[in-house]
Amino acid sequence: MFQSYEQIFSKRADAYQKAMELYPEARQREFQLALERAGMNAAEVVCDAPSGGGYLRAYLPSDTRRYLAVETAPDFTGHCPLGERDSIIHSPLDNIAIEDNSVDVCINLAGSHHLEDKSRFFREATRILKPGGRLLLADAEKGTRVDRFLNEFVGRYNSMGHEGIFLDESTAAEITACGLEVHSDELIDITWTFETRDDSGIFCKLLFGIDLASPADVLAGTEEILGYMPGPGKVNLAWNLRYIVAIKS
Repeated sequence: MFQSYEQIFSKRADAYQKAMELYPEARQREFQLALERAGMNAAEVVCDAPSGGGYLRAYLPSDTRRYLAVETAPDFTGHCPLGERDSIIHSPLDNIAIEDNSVDVCINLAGSHHLEDKSRFFREATRILKPGGRLLLADAEKGTRVDRFLNEFVGRYNSMGHEGIFLDESTAAEITACGLEVHSDELIDITWTFETRDDSGIFCKLLFGIDLASPADVLAGTEEILGYMPGPGKVNLAWNLRYIVAIKS
């Protein structure tokens, strides 16, 4: 049975946060690429929705005009690193407590697969973005090895299950129907980097709440389904996300 983002992370936020604290650079390329694709600059107001523990903040320019961490799971928000001009906003993604036409960039990184009706979020993104503002949406694509790992392996070995609703052939049209123009849309191979293979197994076990399998079993599953790629770290777990940039006219 599908569970909402709030339900999932009322139970999994602490383990997710621990994974990110133990391996803060594991997903570095994933975050960097989101900002590169969004064309970020320091003079802009950024909405990170959902923000989780505010992990994106570390990759923004230090003098970013303002960072708005929109989060629906209270267990995450105490971990958000905020500057003096930043804010945490406790708000559902289909009714974001931000004024119309007030945000330059809205980023949804690896969070949309928890939304049954993504169009409700897309409409909110359109509303809060300034004219010329950008939505950066990045998530797993239906039918990829990441889909298989999450919905099959994690779904089997996480006692809460995993029923991600991933991006598919209808996503770009849904975004357009909500008032944004898709500027770019690409499935991109990236890596999660670690010192050792054991580290990658521990990270995935914590990040995805895999409580019904040992770290060794998790490592075996990641190696079988995801595999490894050349990259900057000693161990580079293969991952991919579809990055979409859409602009408000």
